[in-house]
Amino acid sequence: MMKSKKQSTSLVLAADYIFYLLPFIILIIISLAQEKLSDLLTISDWSIASTIIYGQLIVKLSAALAATNREKKIPAITLYLTILVCLGLVVNVVIYSLMLIMPSKGLGITQLILFGFASICHFIFGAAVGHINKVQ
Repeated sequence: MMKSKKQSTSLVLAADYIFYLLPFIILIIISLAQEKLSDLLTISDWSIASTIIYGQLIVKLSAALAATNREKKIPAITLYLTILVCLGLVVNVVIYSLMLIMPSKGLGITQLILFGFASICHFIFGAAVGHINKVQ
């Protein structure tokens, strides 16, 4: 039974993630057709997608914690939400702004790294939310 719950959470997280990737798949196809694949590095969409991922995580985590009657470890929750807001939302909004003002390959690579980190957080925090929701 426990394996089934973990598998269910993993499938939901994968389905969510497909929707995060869909615009980039379309952009990649268009860039390939126009032979401008290198332009993908300097678009600010990566930062926007990372911001959306973090925003969704904050909403899902907050809602799951509010809905559970179980005892909560407030210092840990505070730390997790602070990480999501400060290292997730704020950093990506700053990089997004910089990409609009002065796009560069260095910032583009930074965006990709941050998108990768947001992707990892999607699965880690998403699994935690799945666990909280299943325990209720």
